[in-house]
Amino acid sequence: MKYRNWTSFNTGKLFSHLERWKLIQKNGKCPPPALITVDPSNYCNLSCEWCNAWKVRKNERMLSDDVLINFVKFISQWKSADGKYGVEAVCIAGGGEPLCNPYTGRFLLELNRNGVDVATVTNGTLIHKYLEELLVNQYVAVSVDAACSTTFNQYKGLEESSKLFDQIIDNMDLLCRLSRKKECNLGKESPSNGVNYRMLLYKDNIREISEAARIAQEIGCNSLHIRPAAVPFDSDGNFAFSGEEIELFKEQVRIVEQTKRPDFGFYYTLGKFDDKFQKCNDFKQCFAVFMTATLMPPIGEGTKDSYCLNVCCDRRSDDAMRLLTNEADLNRISQIWGSDKHWNIFHFITERQIREICPRCTYYEHNKIMENCILTDNMLINFI
Repeated sequence: MKYRNWTSFNTGKLFSHLERWKLIQKNGKCPPPALITVDPSNYCNLSCEWCNAWKVRKNERMLSDDVLINFVKFISQWKSADGKYGVEAVCIAGGGEPLCNPYTGRFLLELNRNGVDVATVTNGTLIHKYLEELLVNQYVAVSVDAACSTTFNQYKGLEESSKLFDQIIDNMDLLCRLSRKKECNLGKESPSNGVNYRMLLYKDNIREISEAARIAQEIGCNSLHIRPAAVPFDSDGNFAFSGEEIELFKEQVRIVEQTKRPDFGFYYTLGKFDDKFQKCNDFKQCFAVFMTATLMPPIGEGTKDSYCLNVCCDRRSDDAMRLLTNEADLNRISQIWGSDKHWNIFHFITERQIREICPRCTYYEHNKIMENCILTDNMLINFI
């Protein structure tokens, strides 16, 4: 338990970026985001029921090798006007399965060589093809979302007889064992490093939380991270957790807390949800569009060596959230960042949109801190 409050899931780390965020002003040149998410691929070999990129996946495009490598060069040079702030980290995720792109491995190595912190979120099916490259990650989060083949196949759009769940667990086991043998970022002792078993809570998997914790510890994962699944903003689907399911969740949490090893991280992110596991989204403006961005593959007839830049990972498929479309010059990112077009997106996301249209906000805490600690100092932050 000694590490419980000092992990990557502790939102207190957001306060270390206060001075950067104070520079987000209409008449100023906004600083680069600390983190950029990169979607190397819109292809995916699974079909999750709750996928927030289901529409983007229809695009079936990838970022080219040239775009990925030149992006590393670009972010290594992109700094704020005073030279103090730059892009510190890249999260490789998707709009698809990132390891479907054959150049993702080289991209990982190049980011690490240039001193950029990197992490990968993957469905785990292709880990065995990139074992060495994945070792440079600070963490590898594997979206398993189940603790048995039956539930896994149901959620991922697979045949009942599929054995892919077992292959993913074997892949995670391989990566865990390799990271312990080598001196690498993934093998660091920090509770935030290592292989992370992830599980979105959905209709039928809540009772599998304790079994997921058992499997994760058995194969050498550093942690298990669970949170409620969110309904995509552009989906007609809807579901709500019953009171019985929430009580089952609490019981499963108690079982894991009582049976897990002391050094195993068990994290559940509920701060973005109300007591019924529905989204909160009780902030008035979305300043997160200046705090992070998503580099995405070109769309439609975009050329091979072009890209798109979106300012909301939760609304990847929303044209209104796209800052650049099928752009070839990576320097355009720094030129348009903080521009009138960027601010127009900010003003487009009204309080009503945040409350009614936006899904559960990944950057909920960022907006709450901006609202309560920078725009208005409700915490009297200097009184430490």
